[in-house]
Amino acid sequence: MYRTFSQVGDNEDLTISSLRFRLLRQEGYPIPSDLFNKFKEEEGNFKESLIGDSLSMLALYEASHLMVEGEDILEEALAFTTTHLQSIATDPNSPLATRVIRALKRPIRKGLTRVEAIHGISIYQRDESHNKSLLKLAKLDFNLLQSLHRKELSEISR
Repeated sequence: MYRTFSQVGDNEDLTISSLRFRLLRQEGYPIPSDLFNKFKEEEGNFKESLIGDSLSMLALYEASHLMVEGEDILEEALAFTTTHLQSIATDPNSPLATRVIRALKRPIRKGLTRVEAIHGISIYQRDESHNKSLLKLAKLDFNLLQSLHRKELSEISR
């Protein structure tokens, strides 16, 4: 994924760009934040059309938490998305409200991996369009790792 990062075209949407950026940054790859410039207007502000895409706003919010000092575009992204996500969080009709509220309290980067995994599984399970095979695989993986941790803990505590 990192090797093909520079080959990504201008037609990639904000959700995919943000997710790709976040995942690669989390793994320590030096991904440039200027890739988000294509989502800004000529005046330098993020495009107003992005506000209507809640999923993209959430993805950009999560990605912006991986900024390093001097990345002004990610600071702007954090301010832009926080403002608009707060309005989504108060909308009871928004299907993403639960995810947004949780993200505003604790971004994925600041959470524990296994806790975030089980939370993600429960949210995905409630999504009507979920893939049953993928959901089953995620649950099996979680339970298998939990079982392994229990086994290791019992061996250590003997």
